[in-house]
Amino acid sequence: MKHLVIVAIAAALVCSGCSSYVNSPAATRARDAKRAEFSDPLIARAANAKPTMQFPATIAIAPNDHGVREHVRALSAFGKLDALNSLPQLARTTVISPTIIGETDHEHRISADLRLREAAAKLHADAVLFIAIETQATDGRIIAPLTELSLGLLPNKRYELIATAFAALVDTRTGYVYGTDEKSRAKSGITMAWGSSDVVQRARSKVEREATEKLFADFPAFWRGIVATHRR
Repeated sequence: MKHLVIVAIAAALVCSGCSSYVNSPAATRARDAKRAEFSDPLIARAANAKPTMQFPATIAIAPNDHGVREHVRALSAFGKLDALNSLPQLARTTVISPTIIGETDHEHRISADLRLREAAAKLHADAVLFIAIETQATDGRIIAPLTELSLGLLPNKRYELIATAFAALVDTRTGYVYGTDEKSRAKSGITMAWGSSDVVQRARSKVEREATEKLFADFPAFWRGIVATHRR
C-alpha cells in the first residue's frame, strides 16, 4: 500500500511538472515580456526578420513609380546596368515588370513593398532592390533694375535642383533589409520667367537620371559589402 502511495505521488509530480512547463506563471511572464519588447506587431516582424538569400543570388530591381522606371529603362538601354550581372555571387538581375505586380484592393490593403516582393517571388528572386528618387527644387527671381533688358528679355529666374536616388536591398521571403544606399546630384541654372517650367522639367529629368546612374555605379561596392557580411 505504501508503495502505491509513493508511485501515485511521483506520478502526480511528473504530471504537475509537465503541465507547469506549458502554463507556468514564469513561462507566461516570459512570453508577455517578449511581446512587450515591441509596441506593434509590424515592428516585431521587422526586427525578427532573418536573411534567407542564397548565393549566387538573383535580384529583382523594383522601381517605385513610373518616373523611376523610365530612368532605369534608359540606363539599361545604354548598357549602364550590364556590369551588374558580372558581379561575384550575383547570378542575374531582372527588372520587375508592371504586368506582374498585383493590384491593391480595399479589402486587402497590401502595402507597395509587399506587392513588389510578391512580384519578385514570381520571378524566383532572392532579394528585391527597391529604387526611389526624391527631388528638391527651389527657385527665385533675380532682383535687377527694371530696364527694357530685364523686362522679360533676359533670364531672370534661378532654379536649383537636388535629386537623390535611394536603394534598399530587401529579402524577398522575409523582408529582412540587407542594406541601403543613396546618391545625390545637383543642378542649377537661370531661365526666363515665361516658359521656365519646361526648362526646369528637362533639368529635373536629367539630374534624376544622373543620380540614378550614380547609384547603380556604386552598386558593385555596395554588393561586395553584402556578400562579405551575409555569405556563409
